[in-house]
Amino acid sequence: MLAGLARGQEDSEEKPRTAVVNIQKLFKNFHKVEKTQGEINTERAKIQKDHNDTMGRIRSMDEGLRQLVARLQKTDLELRDRASLERERGMRLQERESLDRERISTAMARHGELNRKMVVRMENLLEEIREIVAGHAERTGYDLVFDIEGLNTSQVPMLLFARDAPDITPMILKELNKNAPVRE
Repeated sequence: MLAGLARGQEDSEEKPRTAVVNIQKLFKNFHKVEKTQGEINTERAKIQKDHNDTMGRIRSMDEGLRQLVARLQKTDLELRDRASLERERGMRLQERESLDRERISTAMARHGELNRKMVVRMENLLEEIREIVAGHAERTGYDLVFDIEGLNTSQVPMLLFARDAPDITPMILKELNKNAPVRE
């Protein structure tokens, strides 16, 4: 009798409804990700332009230093003029090295800050995707939604098999991009 009751209870328990989703595909095709990547690329281009402008100034300083060295190599310079040119060369060299150090440290700092911003922005977009997946699962009655591309720390897929689990990626992608600006 107990076995019959246990079997009856098992039969009445509903199996959890599961679905699968491809988070990488959603992320890659989410219109806000493309916009964010464009903004980040614009910021990177500005950093590169500033870097190139500074390099142009450094090359100009190098040319001035070469001309100074050429003047110093003349044998008919008076001792007083040679000493003045040596001082000028030393000051210009110091100014050039200072600008080069500043160029390197500024570029590294700006790239580092941009990378930090990028990580935060991408995490926010991923969270937005997760919220939409959760909302969709709640509305459609799914108990569990697995990422079919998700890997564990050993780089092995977390989900190895799911019988009859519908892939809701296309529905989520449609929902994510419902407010996307129209492309021209």
